[in-house]
Amino acid sequence: MQEVYQDAEDKDRKAWVIRIVEDEQDGLTLKNASSNRRVPIHQALIDLGFLRYVHAARDKGQARIFPDLKPDRYGSVTGNWTKWFGYHLREVCGVSDKRITFHSFRHSFKHYARACGLDKAVNDAITGHEGGDVADQYGGLEYPLPPLVEGMARYRVPGFTLPPPPASLR
Repeated sequence: MQEVYQDAEDKDRKAWVIRIVEDEQDGLTLKNASSNRRVPIHQALIDLGFLRYVHAARDKGQARIFPDLKPDRYGSVTGNWTKWFGYHLREVCGVSDKRITFHSFRHSFKHYARACGLDKAVNDAITGHEGGDVADQYGGLEYPLPPLVEGMARYRVPGFTLPPPPASLR
């Protein structure tokens, strides 16, 4: 969640997106140029109250959506989050497989996106992966928003149902 900022609306498409950008002063660094991207917010998260949460954070004057994430000794705001998540996963949820980490969500997204028929280029654009084709580097502009929004709308994880939103977000 390191890169989540409150730049939420794309005016051209009226799609809610999370804009992932580098901000070294705030401890936000990106691995490569493809990491700088827009990720459409899935309707299931909107239904859970994510946008209400974002607006409430903005109304409180918070610059970041998750202000409680504090930088670790290296200046990374994801370092402490990753440690907390690993602890919660092992101790609270009882997951003993050490290969399962927070980063596993990204791998799972890639897998289920393929299963939903998302084009590889759309899948890569959402996850910030660089394509292996030289032509993928042409253009130098952001990936077009309509295929990203359409791809996210098709994304499903069979057999997974989100719980109802907390009362505070209804």
